[in-house]
Amino acid sequence: MKKLIGTMTAFAVALSASAALAGVYVSGPLPSEFAGGSISPNPDVNKSQGKGYKEGSKLAAGISKCLSKGAANFTKGKDTGVDTCINDTKKGVIPKFNSKISGISPSAPCSLGTASGPAVLAIVKGLNSSLYCQSPSGAFIDGAQF
Repeated sequence: MKKLIGTMTAFAVALSASAALAGVYVSGPLPSEFAGGSISPNPDVNKSQGKGYKEGSKLAAGISKCLSKGAANFTKGKDTGVDTCINDTKKGVIPKFNSKISGISPSAPCSLGTASGPAVLAIVKGLNSSLYCQSPSGAFIDGAQF
């Protein structure tokens, strides 16, 4: 009997500690450091938004990798392969992204959709002139910044 009471007491203490450490779910507008956005009052929707955010990060990284490899191929006089890397129906980063996004459930009201791929592509491509030191005259002395 003493063993049962000891076990049940330890279990009760462990359960209360885990409940106390779990925290409180807070929803509402995100702080200004996020530049907008809001946490859904529904934790399942918030979890889906987090999954979408993760897939968006993977998409941006994948596009960046495609562009970097394409630039390396260009320097060797080869075909860049950028379009294939980004849009190929089997291995392209945008089709993979679209597949992952369509599988996230429940869908969040403001989540990334299949239209997000081209938008992220445009943003990442927009960084190329800074990353590859483009200068208006092509002389690399016009104050290009990193």
